[in-house]
Amino acid sequence: MDWRAKALAFRVLDLPGGDRAHYLLQRHVTRNWPRKANTLDALADIGRRVMRDYAKHVGGTPSSVMEVGAGRDLAVPLALRRLGVAKVITCDVKRLGKLDLIQHAANRILARQVELSSWDDLEKFGVEYRAPHYVSPEDEQVDCSCSNEVMEHIPVDQLAELLKALRAVTKGITTHSIDYSDHYARSDKSVSRLNFLRYSDAEWRPFNSAHQYVNRLRHSDYLRMFRESGFTILEESSVAGEPSADLKIAKQFEQYEPSDLFAIKGRIIAA
Repeated sequence: MDWRAKALAFRVLDLPGGDRAHYLLQRHVTRNWPRKANTLDALADIGRRVMRDYAKHVGGTPSSVMEVGAGRDLAVPLALRRLGVAKVITCDVKRLGKLDLIQHAANRILARQVELSSWDDLEKFGVEYRAPHYVSPEDEQVDCSCSNEVMEHIPVDQLAELLKALRAVTKGITTHSIDYSDHYARSDKSVSRLNFLRYSDAEWRPFNSAHQYVNRLRHSDYLRMFRESGFTILEESSVAGEPSADLKIAKQFEQYEPSDLFAIKGRIIAA
């Protein structure tokens, strides 16, 4: 699907009722929900990576983890519970979670059959779902905080507030995987994963709907914002993509080094 047409469709979904329409399209047309087994297995691996990060930099198993960006099926929190985390708090600014999708994910990820037919069942199991909720410095402290391909969808001012809040509530480490690429390239193979770098903010704004918002920050921007929020970077890495031969970079991105500018994904662990 041409990415411009998809951007227009997302603009339509910004209208009242768009959230429900988006979910129904994902479930019954594109069939992204419920997730396939291999996708759930990959998300379980994200949980394992969080645990490895904590074991490496703190030691042992965290008793509590806060995840930012819960999504619909809470796959990563379920994986963290299976791996021994006593309590997982998972937060989202919109209430997207669906009990039937959570049960579907649990059936794949957990080592035993667990009935999760109500939100009370989920909380008794050890997963607290907070949505809508913005992480606040007044939230309870946790051993570890994390996110997976969420931070790129947060506007810069809100991201700064989130990082300050995570610094206040995180006792051990915070660990994050971030996707720096043009998300429209996932469905339109005619453009590169760096296509959006050709546009200024003003030019990109019509394509940047609430349902497909990306902040276009580069790896160095995140490192700076983590440090400004009071974190010390423990580990950081990024993976560079291949720009297309005809990619002309917008002026606002000209100051970045190529390895930073062309990064398509990254990892940051901080304390």
